[in-house]
Amino acid sequence: MERTLFDYQDDWVKLVQKANRSFSSLTRDERIWYTVQGLMDSVDNGGLISHYYNSGADRNKETLEDLDFLGFTRISALLKKINELFPNQEPSVDIHVRNDVISSWQNNQYDELLDELDNEFYRYEKELERALIKHIETKVN
Repeated sequence: MERTLFDYQDDWVKLVQKANRSFSSLTRDERIWYTVQGLMDSVDNGGLISHYYNSGADRNKETLEDLDFLGFTRISALLKKINELFPNQEPSVDIHVRNDVISSWQNNQYDELLDELDNEFYRYEKELERALIKHIETKVN
């Protein structure tokens, strides 16, 4: 039977608590789990843009690095396209600043682009989950 991220829920809760206490205390392998599963959870609850209007993009740079490390440059490229919509093509680490920028977008001007990027993400999500589970099993647990 194929495992899912839900099989690691208890460890995930502990990891989130550790990250909330001190993100810098995470090992590289724990950080990969934290940022990538956090991204997946956000996307599943509102599309890629939810990474930005929630706290995920506080760690956008790390998320990009961690996706690339797992070999998912095509997914990090999706985030980079969204990053281009922010001043200096870099979302602020401040959630309030990011949300002000998102709120300033006129007449749903980016909805079509965001829908396309979401659809692209969903094409690779199962593969990303399998890679993350392999990472958890070989590097974290």
